[in-house]
Amino acid sequence: MTNTKAQNLLQHYASQLDQFFAVHQDANATLSDWLASNFSTHQMIELLQCILADQHSLAQISARSYQHGNGFLKVVLLDHGYKLRLHIWFAGQTCEENIHDHRWSFSSLILAGALTSEMWKDDQSGQQFQEYEYHAATPQRAPYKLDLGLKHLSLDNVQINTVGDHYVMPKGKLHRIMNPGHQLVATMMCSAPTEQGTTRLIPMHAGIDPNIQPPKTTAAHLASALSAFLQHLQLQDAQYAA
Repeated sequence: MTNTKAQNLLQHYASQLDQFFAVHQDANATLSDWLASNFSTHQMIELLQCILADQHSLAQISARSYQHGNGFLKVVLLDHGYKLRLHIWFAGQTCEENIHDHRWSFSSLILAGALTSEMWKDDQSGQQFQEYEYHAATPQRAPYKLDLGLKHLSLDNVQINTVGDHYVMPKGKLHRIMNPGHQLVATMMCSAPTEQGTTRLIPMHAGIDPNIQPPKTTAAHLASALSAFLQHLQLQDAQYAA
């Protein structure tokens, strides 16, 4: 069967990322620059149109994508140890993430809206929070979390990024996303292959039980979401051109 344009685009990304991670262990500024050069508004519009026109690619992507417990639609375009992921926070859905870190570093590019990130640090004189240790799924078992008791943290700084901005997040850095929900926000991010075995997970409010097994999306739901995002990008592009 002849490859579709969507499959050719994804294979192109995979080939370049394979080369990058053959040399680099972690995400860095070079990877952030690569995201910026490959996922402009025009390029994203083309990619989304190609995926929506290809039911096979749409089904493959939806099988590994889901509505994340932290409030965004997580669209996994590639999963080759490293992951190329589109994240969409739709307007009308407020998001106040748990504080967490990652088992991998990542680079991220803002595609739409403005993303507010809080950076946190361990601090014995800081606020008191309940902490969990998250263990990812393996072929032998489902994901699970362990209660680690109370920990003290303080807010280190707040970072606001807008369309076109790109940055690197090192593994192990405590952070969370804040999104009031008045606008659509989207990012393209690429995460390095996993290195650590566990993740810190710290709910902001007492009594919250973080969902560590969110439901997968369906091809129909993904198509609807990507169509809505495509329309947003087309309007955004028209406004910038005016």
